[in-house]
Amino acid sequence: MTKKLVIVFNTDLSRRFTLTISNPKEDLTEAALMAEADRLIALGVLAPMQGKPVSVHSAKIVEQNVTEII
Repeated sequence: MTKKLVIVFNTDLSRRFTLTISNPKEDLTEAALMAEADRLIALGVLAPMQGKPVSVHSAKIVEQNVTEII
């Protein structure tokens, strides 16, 4: 089973930007996630076409079962 953390940011262009992170920490808390997201916003390291991220809209962990055939 694979896990991904999906964070959706609101941007300064009134659009949304989705950041996907593979294999998030098992003990990830909302406080830790928000602290890191705020740090990324403050540093300005994300520069997507949708605009500069300004806040977190949502976040979720997605679990996926993958069965390889070949």
